[in-house]
Amino acid sequence: MNAQETAKEILNSLSPEARILAKRVLELEREFLHVKNPTLLTPKIIEAVKELAK
Repeated sequence: MNAQETAKEILNSLSPEARILAKRVLELEREFLHVKNPTLLTPKIIEAVKELAK
């Protein structure tokens, strides 16, 4: 088993809500990858969690 298969297995085992959140977190990380102030990422992730929890 390689690392990519493990990641797929983990993602497949998540609930639909957790998959949505994981996807959003990855999008945010990509979006803020080159931002000089990475502290902006945490509030954005918190916002995504709050939106999903509604």
